[in-house]
Amino acid sequence: MLDDKFVSGGKEGVLPRYVLQILTLIEEAGYEAYVVGGAVRDIALGLTPHDFDVASSAYPDEMIEVLSAAGIKHVDMASRHGTVTAVTSEGNVEITAFRVDGEYSDLRRPDEVSFTRSIEEDVRRRDFTVNAMYLGRGGNICDITGGLADLERGIIRSVGEPEVRFTEDALRILRGLRFAAKYGFEIDEKTFEAMEKLSPNLRAVSGERIAEELKGLICAPGASDIIRKAYRILGVIVPELITCHGFEQHSRYHDRDVFEHTLAVLDGIPFKEDNSGGCIPCRDAELAAAAILHDLGKPESFVMNDDGIGHMKGHPEVSMRIAVRVLGELKCSKEFTENVTGLVQLHDTFFKPDRYIVHRFMSEHPLSFLRKLAVLQRADILAHSEYGQNRLERLDALEAIAAALVREGAAFSIKDLAVKGSDLIEEGVPEGPEVGKVLSEVFDAYMRGEVANDAGSMLSYIREHILTVS
Repeated sequence: MLDDKFVSGGKEGVLPRYVLQILTLIEEAGYEAYVVGGAVRDIALGLTPHDFDVASSAYPDEMIEVLSAAGIKHVDMASRHGTVTAVTSEGNVEITAFRVDGEYSDLRRPDEVSFTRSIEEDVRRRDFTVNAMYLGRGGNICDITGGLADLERGIIRSVGEPEVRFTEDALRILRGLRFAAKYGFEIDEKTFEAMEKLSPNLRAVSGERIAEELKGLICAPGASDIIRKAYRILGVIVPELITCHGFEQHSRYHDRDVFEHTLAVLDGIPFKEDNSGGCIPCRDAELAAAAILHDLGKPESFVMNDDGIGHMKGHPEVSMRIAVRVLGELKCSKEFTENVTGLVQLHDTFFKPDRYIVHRFMSEHPLSFLRKLAVLQRADILAHSEYGQNRLERLDALEAIAAALVREGAAFSIKDLAVKGSDLIEEGVPEGPEVGKVLSEVFDAYMRGEVANDAGSMLSYIREHILTVS
């Protein structure tokens, strides 16, 4: 529910001092100035904004003159597009002149912009009504598109004709989906129809920009509902989502099709614990991406036996290859790609709950990765049928062993051993590959529990069991 006092007349104290200072300077110079965009939307919803953008009737050179006269440092970020950034000790504020956009020949950015003194003209070029509101320094909202009413109803609706907005900038399609998922809103019917119709235009948008919006979408609280509704749109980017939609698994381990199982796994990824200060909860991006991608290879791997039972052996490897392709097309970072594809590849791997096997596996991967893998595996198991949840006991046992090893301060790398290469050379081991071989052998013996991780014990073990054999 919106804050009635705020909607009806204004709300004092919603803007930080440094933002009020910028608004006051511009207004005292004879121009209009308002906080715009996401900060206004979040304030109206009772959330805490972290970034504040300002729109003004002052043109870029006029803004620079105002800031310079007040001794405020500034950066001319892109004066051609009307933006100047004011730099203060408390925070930066991007100030953009009211503007009217020209043609969008690349489906992403206007070829040219022209400045205007009219806030109404500026408002009508914006994407969605909930982002088209302006907040004055007195706490009053300027809203000529019905953004407040749409916030009250929980609706994402385009400013003006949706086909025009999405033809101008195809990325707005994903932005709308992200907003709906983040706030738990519905999408206006006419707006959604235009999203579906113009979704092929997303192919013209850079992978990096798509990835940014997709991460925000899949990490949001309402992600599964929006993905379920917009899977054809998202299928432009990840075609396998369409293939998985309605693909029955014909297995007693599953009571959902592949698509619905995938969304159930995503729902099982917990939200981060650091969502304080009036922020909307979000998931870890690597885990959310792995949840979406982990079973996309099932249709390609599917085989049905003579009894009508479905089998999808090898689907983690197929899903990993799909993940590599998708994340590559989205230009994701090397670290993000490696972690997500690793999670996808190993999500169906469950070892015997044996201390040595677990220790060996933990030595091959960073602890942070293994913790995420356990979260993904638990979410995956719980998204199976009741019969298919029999792996929970094994996962619990594996996690218990891993936790004990961490608690005991176990070494998970050769470099963490009490003996070093220099110690082996003093024992007569030739410099070079032989040193690494001996260290590997003693590390394996340590993981098997045959020797403690202290220099004396390890050197004695090396002398008795390795060097004498060599």
